[in-house]
Amino acid sequence: MAEFVLRYADPRGQMHEQTTEAPSEREARERLAQQGYLVYSVKAKDLSARISGVTHRRRTVNLEKFLIFNQQFVTLIRAGLPILKSLDLLADKLTDEKLSRYIKGVRDEVKTGVVLSDAFAHQGVFPSIYVTTILAGEKSGSLVEVLDRYLTYQRLTLAVRKKVLVSLLPVRAHCSCYLPDRLSRNVCRSKLCGAL
Repeated sequence: MAEFVLRYADPRGQMHEQTTEAPSEREARERLAQQGYLVYSVKAKDLSARISGVTHRRRTVNLEKFLIFNQQFVTLIRAGLPILKSLDLLADKLTDEKLSRYIKGVRDEVKTGVVLSDAFAHQGVFPSIYVTTILAGEKSGSLVEVLDRYLTYQRLTLAVRKKVLVSLLPVRAHCSCYLPDRLSRNVCRSKLCGAL
């Protein structure tokens, strides 16, 4: 038996985390679901990595390209295409090879009968809020509406992130009065600017 770290919410909405032993991730998830809990994540506990102190860099996907994928995915589902056919079409048409590889992995798992939210979770690169959103859409029967809300959230997040990055640019990038001096330091020549 393997050890799994479970994150779940009780009927009152309080989050819990526990470690349990189970033969598989699916069985650990089903045990909690049968008790009336909403399971957010089930992850195998990797003792060897904790003991050795090795931490693995989390793989992620490009959020802007993932946003475009989701816009296309929602459009295809809204048009009446089945989820599997939508994944087939998009997996072959994506220009980002990394994202395409993960979407093909999702498609292959869905073909074998795995639930969509689990298929995205198994890839290990998609944001947990996205996987939870898919799970909520599956449970409520309103996947398109839930994904629309996620897209709105993601657009807002990306817009805020871009604004923050732009605001963090050095003052000299915005000041047209910077001229390099002989000591190759950028010094503002204008008293109006106030930059040093």
